[in-house]
Amino acid sequence: MFASLSGLLGRGSTLSFVPEDRPYPTAFGGWQHFPGKTRDEGAAVSVFRISSTSKTDPKLVAARNGIRRLKMLRHPNVLAFKDTAEVEEKGETVIYLVTEPVKPLADVLEDLDISGSARAEFVAMGLYHISRAVSFLNNDCKLIHGNVCLRAVVVTATLDWRLHGFDLLSEHAGGGDLPLMAASWMVAPQYKAAEVAKAEWHVVQQSPPWAVDAWGLGCLMQEAFSGHQLARTEDLRSTSHIPAPILQDYQRLLSSQPSRRLNPSKLAESGVLRNKLVDTIAFLENLAVKDAIEKDVFFKKLPQSLPALPLPVAQRKLLPMIAGALEFGGAPAVALSSLLQIGNTMEAEDFTREVVPAISKLFASSDRSIRRSLLESIDTYGKSLTEGVVEGQIFPHVANGFADSNAYLRELTLKSMLVLAPKLSQKTINQTLLKHLAKLQVDEEPPIRANTTILLGNLASHLSEAAAKRVLLNAFTRALKDSFPPARVAGLKAMVATAEMHTPEEAGIRILPALGPLTVDAVAEVRHSALAALQAFSSVLQQHSSSLDSVHQAAGGAAKDLAQGATAGSWSVGLGNNLGWASLSSLTGRPPSTASPSGKTESLGRVGSSSELQPTPGFAPAAPASVGVSTNPSASENGGTSQSGWDDIDAGLLDLDDAAPLEDAEELAARQRLTTRKPARPRPSPASTTGEEAATSAAAPSDAQGAPSSSAARDGWGDAEAPDTWAAFETSVTGAAPTAVKRIGEGRAAGNRPPRREGAAAARRTSGARAGSMKLGAQKLTKPPPSFEL
Repeated sequence: MFASLSGLLGRGSTLSFVPEDRPYPTAFGGWQHFPGKTRDEGAAVSVFRISSTSKTDPKLVAARNGIRRLKMLRHPNVLAFKDTAEVEEKGETVIYLVTEPVKPLADVLEDLDISGSARAEFVAMGLYHISRAVSFLNNDCKLIHGNVCLRAVVVTATLDWRLHGFDLLSEHAGGGDLPLMAASWMVAPQYKAAEVAKAEWHVVQQSPPWAVDAWGLGCLMQEAFSGHQLARTEDLRSTSHIPAPILQDYQRLLSSQPSRRLNPSKLAESGVLRNKLVDTIAFLENLAVKDAIEKDVFFKKLPQSLPALPLPVAQRKLLPMIAGALEFGGAPAVALSSLLQIGNTMEAEDFTREVVPAISKLFASSDRSIRRSLLESIDTYGKSLTEGVVEGQIFPHVANGFADSNAYLRELTLKSMLVLAPKLSQKTINQTLLKHLAKLQVDEEPPIRANTTILLGNLASHLSEAAAKRVLLNAFTRALKDSFPPARVAGLKAMVATAEMHTPEEAGIRILPALGPLTVDAVAEVRHSALAALQAFSSVLQQHSSSLDSVHQAAGGAAKDLAQGATAGSWSVGLGNNLGWASLSSLTGRPPSTASPSGKTESLGRVGSSSELQPTPGFAPAAPASVGVSTNPSASENGGTSQSGWDDIDAGLLDLDDAAPLEDAEELAARQRLTTRKPARPRPSPASTTGEEAATSAAAPSDAQGAPSSSAARDGWGDAEAPDTWAAFETSVTGAAPTAVKRIGEGRAAGNRPPRREGAAAARRTSGARAGSMKLGAQKLTKPPPSFEL
């Protein structure tokens, strides 16, 4: 058979495996032990090699016997066979044995960084496994291994001990042609039982099948606990390294009488080798036959037991077993905590290699409890996830949680994006993630809406510039209208946190108007956050204005244009405020500006201290803050006063809407109607009227003035208690004497407040003015500035 196989394979280069050049320092018998890989898949294997110049060399004969026996043996604690080959290489006959990847036990004990009780537990676990393997051979198969020792044991990547070296494997009732009899010289003298050393083969056959291997187990126990290979048989008398619970069984294994030696099955079943580590591994190995209650109890207690177990065993043995049980549904979701607890003790590279693949598979699970545990613990392992794993393996499964009917899973999925989103591509963020977040911002659960806004604020730096412009401000302003106070607070704080992403134009046009209503919010935290945001963006606008001033000054001559306002028809900053105060100065008969004692020109904004007319609170900030082009001559060009007080304010309102030009037909018609309106009915002076007439005449202008509408007070456009500037302005246009305006101010100062008017039409009927259309040319203007009533 081997000759035909050798003929098929030919040279060593045609082998299906590739051994490495350097073997392990220790190996069983005459074998060399190499780490290797399969040629096709590159999977790790172990390659054992033995050679001789003669095909009939006894060691080759024994090697063929061991390979034949190994092919037929199947046991969890016996080395797994994969392949074999016998070839001719450079005039030598070479036999290759390919098995699962393992390392010699002697090398593992030397390299493993454990000591004390942890080492004793690890050795006890290994001896338990080997005693089961020897018991299987002796009691179930009636075979004698013949050379149980440290070199006959190898260790897998998961630190499982495996028995190998079956070159001398013999049948207990095999007669006089036992391989053990023919090749007993291969057994080192220190490992030979007395009957083997004396070649008393009849005693071997008359003794129990386990007699020879029980002696070998005693030798292995001495070497494993001491960490050194036996140099002579007398070293077996040293018991200082043997734990006290095992000492009695150790002595029975090495009994001088073969028939009185301890059966390996009794050693495995006695419990002296069973400890917490052995019991934990045994439970996981038999997890499939455990019921749900046993599993829950075990995995709930496991996190408390893990610190007492040898760390290398937990990392290399328990972790793969728990991961496999979770993947195939054998373990409950609570087992994930143990998996992550072990994973946290590993180096980042080992964690990525061992834990991340298991987690990636678990995300595909349909079990909600497992997904919940994964999402709750994502902060633990999220930093170790690579961008490729998140993009291709994890996020597609996590995204299903955005639409889950369970609110808690939706919230966990949302919070997990803090870890996962920075590792997603811009394409995935724009096409998938932002769509999910847009839906969650209108979720039925208020905390989810608030957390969505918080998430957007945290992820702003990971968005592309286009996505940030398209999404952030819309999302934040939407949050400001949320009925849930924490959602409004989240929107305010997110705006401030992303202030550098919003232009000054956006701050002035969109943000400040949205912040205003929240400054009077009923919830204190919302008010305080709104005021802080208002202050922050006001500072931004002040800095922007200063930068524009610097640009104009650097350009030369711009400062002069700014000082003259709209006189030269150039672009000016603050035009709206100047126009607003100019309209008040026209009502009081004062020039647009006054000279201070120092000779400097002051804005008429200070005329508010006059006893004749108090400006409406909040009027000046409400005037248009945008940059506009003046179309009217200044007060200085008209002799210090405006012609009628109308042209200035009309021009300012027109500038609010570029879509309504001055040449609009409706605007021209409106102007014509305004200029042809009949003046109000003259009112008699208080001196020439009776008491009843005086009361009537005094009530007329007050009634015409009216109070702001209730809607204005509700929507934040003005104060219901403030003077109605618009009524006074209308009186001046229709021809009433300036004294009427003065009486209005005096009447208010005396505490005689006019009755609330029902509307502009009622005011006109009371004053005797003829009703007419009042289109101001701003066709798109749906709301007047504060304190104006259209």
